[in-house]
This record gives sequence, C-alpha cells and structure tokens, in this order.
Amino acid sequence: MNKTLEKPRAWHLLVLSAETSSALETETANLIEHLKRSTNQDFVDIVGSYKLRVKAFKHRRILVCNTLDNAVTALETLDSKKVFTRFQESEDRPVVFMFPGQGAQYVNMGLELYQIEKTFREQVDICSEFLKPHLDLDIRNIIYPDEKQINVATQQLQQTLIAQSALFVIEYASTKLWQEWGVLPQAMIGHSLGEYVAACLAGVFSLKDALELVAIRGRLIQELPSGAMLAIELSEKEVRPFLGQTLSLAAINGPNLCIVSGPAKALEELNDQLSQKDVMCLPLDASHAPHSQEMDFIIEPFKSYVEKMTLRPPQIPYISSVTGTWITTDQATDPNYWARHIRQTVRFSEGLQELFKKPERILLQVGPGRTLSAMAVQHPERAAGQIVLSSLRHPYEQESDVEFILNILGQIWLEGVGVELGKLL
Repeated sequence: MNKTLEKPRAWHLLVLSAETSSALETETANLIEHLKRSTNQDFVDIVGSYKLRVKAFKHRRILVCNTLDNAVTALETLDSKKVFTRFQESEDRPVVFMFPGQGAQYVNMGLELYQIEKTFREQVDICSEFLKPHLDLDIRNIIYPDEKQINVATQQLQQTLIAQSALFVIEYASTKLWQEWGVLPQAMIGHSLGEYVAACLAGVFSLKDALELVAIRGRLIQELPSGAMLAIELSEKEVRPFLGQTLSLAAINGPNLCIVSGPAKALEELNDQLSQKDVMCLPLDASHAPHSQEMDFIIEPFKSYVEKMTLRPPQIPYISSVTGTWITTDQATDPNYWARHIRQTVRFSEGLQELFKKPERILLQVGPGRTLSAMAVQHPERAAGQIVLSSLRHPYEQESDVEFILNILGQIWLEGVGVELGKLL
C-alpha cells in the first residue's frame, strides 16, 4: 500500500449559534469581518480559535470550507449548497447507527479518512493486523490498493471472504471516529454482516473475536457453490409463492422490496417470469447465495466456532436482523442464534419500523454508500422530516471524504446532537 499518510485536514467545519435569528445574522456578519481581517493568519488557526467560542444555542448555522476566501464568499451569499441554517429546540436527540452488509463495499472507501484522521487510521490498522492470520493477507492492500492494482483489488473485494472483512473494518473504524467527535449511538441496527459490527460495539464480542468470526463466516460461505441474488419489488406475501423448492427469501428491505437468494439458473428463470408480469427485478452483484438453504451446510461448522467465543450481554440496544426487533440477551449470547443468522431472512424493514416508533431518532448509516439510508428514507413508517443520513460518500461521487463526513457531522449538530467540536481542532 503506497498511500501518503498523515496529510493535514484541508476541510474545516465552521459553526455559528445564537439565541435569536437576528443575533445569528449579526454573528455571521461578525465572522465575515473577522475572516477578512485575518488574511495574514493561518486558516486552521482562525477556524480553531473561533470554534472554541461557539455555544450550542437554538439558532444554528454551519459551513464546511477549505479556504478563507471560500468561507467569506459562502457566508456573504449564504450559498444554499454550502451554508445550512436550522432552528433546533431539541437537545441530545438520539442517534441510531445503521451498518450495511455485503454489496456496499468499494475500493478506496474512506481513503481520505485513512490518510488524514488518526483515529480512523489506527482502528483500520488494528483490525487489519488482527485479520492477517485469518485471511493470509493484509486487507489494507485490497481496500487501499496501489493504482496499478485497482482492477485486481476490485475483483478481490467481490469475494465474500474479503468483502465481509473489509466492510467490518471500515464500519468499525468509522464508528470510532464518530465516537471521538462525540456522536454516540443510543441504538443500532445492522443488515446481515452489519449486525456483527453492532454486536461488537455493544460488547457481545470482543473486537478480536468478532473479526475472527467474520473471517470464518466469509470463508465458509466462499467455499460453498456459487449462487445469485435478485431484488424484487414485491411484498413478502407476494414473493413467497414464487420461491418453489430451490429459492429462499434472503431479505425484506421494505414493505414492497424483497431479496431472493439461490442458484443462478433458478433466479434467471424467476427474473424472466416476473418481468413478463411487469414486476421490477434487479439482479444483484453476488457470488454466493447468503440467507438461503445453500447455507444449511455451514450452520453447524460455524456454530462450533462461535461456541469457543465468550459472548456477553449487549450494553447498547440494537435490532436483530433475524427477528426485526430488539435483540435479547438470550439471543445475543446463544451460539445457535449466530449460526442461524447466516440462514435466516434479514428482516430489515421490520427493524426500521421499530426504530421509526420514535420520530426524534436520527438514523445514520455508518459505512460506505447509501443503501440502508435509501431504504430508510423510502420506508412508509418514516415520519415526515425524520432525519436519515449517510456518513461515507457513494463510490460514484467525487467529493472529498473529509468534506462529506464533516457536512454530515454539521447536519447532526444542526439537529440538536451534542458534538465535541474541540476534537476537530
């Protein structure tokens, strides 16, 4: 891995706060004048000194910028794409962390965070060292490959063994960065593999044990015959009659969005059949058929590995993807639960429905892409205006990773969540 490390942070989060809207405008004008008078000072020093004076009043404004001139221009014009303003009465709104499963990964996910954010880099490094004996490679060389190896790494990241381990590493490191900034999950939900991240953070598994289990789980699935997955815009009730003897309902991601898993030929036939009925279907980029009867062969072998681990009661509540409701201590500490987890339908839609019972919750996808946040936004139980955010950019977006995550951090602060602004200095 030949990546430049420990670059200085080029992007900065500016925050403004006041007791009234008019006072906020005065504060903004004062900041503009202060910036104009400070052209001979280092921009980092200017931003740092100003952050130390900010208090969390109800009228709030944020801007993410990388130069003094850009900051002045955006504030003077109140550029709607860069400057965001809120009136927020709520304090200490609960944040729910959502952890995606396989399919969300991409090469160089969070690369700029790895280069710039010390906490993120340290956690990626710790996890990668733990994984070395289980993967027989350094996963950092696949997540962050040299330019000449990007195509090879992209193919490797599609392998279940590598994909699941890589996702765990990035999601865990992202969580530690959020926690450093003062954003703590009051609840969590994980989609399939993502539940392992939630369980680890809740204290069910130690980090070392969780990484070992994720690697073993990925290897056992990787060794099975190949399979496929198909997303279908139908409800669970509508899909089940089409499953037959060979296909399985892998996931329920929305009231009218299901994932079917099984042999590739059977899914091709189902795709043709449903297309003739004008049912929207989308083949997913999958090499195997998780959460299907294909997994029956590895349930007992995987269980034997889990039985060697110490499982503890969860200290942070999280939603079980098996039941679609809150995990119990009996489930979290039962090796049978984790063995069945590979096979059972992922009930993510029901989990969202449970979380949406409290509309004050802010849902934050922690990990690459927007898969889970998109499902949450489209869910019919979501209250109007309920906040759903993603913390890492989509792979097709060219935006700076740091700029992106600082904007999300600013949005969270605007919505009434306490943030450790001093940690950004």
